[in-house]
Amino acid sequence: MTEKTENDKHYWQLVDTFIGIANDKAQTIDRSIIGPSLLYSASRFNAYMLSAVSPTVEAFNENKEAAIKYYLAQHEEMMRENFDDFAANFDKYRNANS
Repeated sequence: MTEKTENDKHYWQLVDTFIGIANDKAQTIDRSIIGPSLLYSASRFNAYMLSAVSPTVEAFNENKEAAIKYYLAQHEEMMRENFDDFAANFDKYRNANS
């Protein structure tokens, strides 16, 4: 298995894990806080990832705006893709997630 394929496999396993946790939590807590908590967690982890590859705080600060721009673009693309998918499969997904 190539590295890209292995990374893709791990990527989708993580996506499924996080969605599974969110769906489980939606059974017992207010759904309106689940998405924001996932976003905050992702933001926190992404800030950590930038710090992990930055040898100094100056390097971190130099790359911060580019990282923010990158993650915002990624988030917008993912949101549009998923909203379009839900619109195309509205009844199917809504019934599955009720």
